[in-house]
Amino acid sequence: MKVSVLMGGASAEREVSIKTGSAVIKACKKLGYTATPIEFYDDYKSLLTEIKFSDIVFNALHGTTGEDGTIQSWLEKYNISYTGSNSDASRTCMNKDQSKKIVRENNFLTPDWFLMDKNIELGKIKYPCIVKPNAQGSTFGLSMVENKDALERAISLASEYDRDVLIENYIKGREITVGILDMEPLPIVEIVPKHQIYDYECKYNPGMSKYLCPANIDKSLTNKIKRDSIEIFKILGCSGYGRLDFILDDGEYHFLELNTLPGMTSTSLLPIAAKNSGLSFTQLISKIIEVSI
Repeated sequence: MKVSVLMGGASAEREVSIKTGSAVIKACKKLGYTATPIEFYDDYKSLLTEIKFSDIVFNALHGTTGEDGTIQSWLEKYNISYTGSNSDASRTCMNKDQSKKIVRENNFLTPDWFLMDKNIELGKIKYPCIVKPNAQGSTFGLSMVENKDALERAISLASEYDRDVLIENYIKGREITVGILDMEPLPIVEIVPKHQIYDYECKYNPGMSKYLCPANIDKSLTNKIKRDSIEIFKILGCSGYGRLDFILDDGEYHFLELNTLPGMTSTSLLPIAAKNSGLSFTQLISKIIEVSI
């Protein structure tokens, strides 16, 4: 099987994508596939000749262009098979404001939020709150704001990554994540960061977070979270694989976002959950390719 592995891109998550792509290539080679690394910056349209004869494109991109429906639409235009959700679902999930609206309209909990604009009265914001780019991943530009003095700085940071800034109520609780693979939920992972929130430093620096899998949640609640995760995954139009993030507070779980292209190194959250369910990293990559084809 010929697999082209798209990685890099021009987003803030370029380095994370290259790590994902490198891990995927190693797994593909273990599986006996012909894996070709396709690393690029922002000129993805020039890649057509390289990838059009692949059996499948493994999309190892993260962030804008790779995860927001742009690459997906382009691949669909040329009828090229690829991993992950389609362009519509990718576009919806990358837009946190839009995906949260859909989730709330379907009667699932999500923290109150609004998009920052010049008409917002800053004096009405409740603290603490979370300030983040509306369409970005890997916690880039994310801040927890305790008071109005820090708000302007947080908005400025988030604005470096996206013109739309989302301000979300902070809910103190347990950070959990649910991986989905072929419409089946994987074991729930609880994230225990050293900081008050799971920020970039905690996400990518060894020793800054602990990952508990399966999370210590009673069986009936675990099953309910898993059922609802599948339902949200379907409502948002996703397919193949993905990962949903929640805050668990006193038995209630609040949807934060759905990551359609989660990190895929051996130490990333989705592979941790897959390993707990009995799938090695190589088997996980094989399964993703199988369901995508």
